[in-house]
Amino acid sequence: MSATELPVQVCGIGLLCPAGIGVAGAASGRPGEVPGFRARAYIKDRKSLKLMTRGVKLGVSGIRLALSDAGGLDDLPPDRRGLYVGASPQPGDPEDLRLAMERSMGPDGFDVGRFATEGYPVIHPLWLVRGLSNNVLGLSSATHNLQGTNSNYCDGAEGGWTALLEGALAVAEGRADAVIAGGADSLIGAEPLLGGRKCGEGAAFVVFRRAADGAPPLRLDRSLLSTDEEDLGYLGAATWPVALARMLLRS
Repeated sequence: MSATELPVQVCGIGLLCPAGIGVAGAASGRPGEVPGFRARAYIKDRKSLKLMTRGVKLGVSGIRLALSDAGGLDDLPPDRRGLYVGASPQPGDPEDLRLAMERSMGPDGFDVGRFATEGYPVIHPLWLVRGLSNNVLGLSSATHNLQGTNSNYCDGAEGGWTALLEGALAVAEGRADAVIAGGADSLIGAEPLLGGRKCGEGAAFVVFRRAADGAPPLRLDRSLLSTDEEDLGYLGAATWPVALARMLLRS
């Protein structure tokens, strides 16, 4: 058995991407936002929304979708339910700093003195908390009582792929009975920072469980997946999870 062929199966899929949500996300789309996405439709705790950037909202929602699609995980002990998440370094919501930066500008540009007296006092008090790269992992673990093995990979597109592979390995090696694995990102507006590269946003998570005896192994191989960047834009940590979810929903 190679490192990418594992005795696991996918029993739940949660997909949000520029092509749509759920099965609709497997169709053609265009770079940009997830159409029709409303975080309140998936996140019951309204207070927690204040702690989430757009990417975190997508990730938490994608995990809820995957768990709803899988069903039947509540009978598993909490310490046997794991979560693996791919993310990107999060700067927080730019709007939380916009007013502070505007008030800190002097005739010669950014003025440290003005920032200390006029800019800093108006920074959103939750700016740093909202920007933590493991917010999807932390908030979803608490919400769904996922006490088992877990990891957060803050490495952009590679982080999303690592989360999938390591999550499947955790089930194959018996460290968990079920693992939710995937990634989330929102890069809307990041085009200038990426050399004009078309960007989008999205989240995709799958639920891995051990395959039945005699079932063919699941092959996790990036050469079999299409990231459809021209169709969806660059999705950061959601790149490979979205590609896997779209392939599974099409099959």
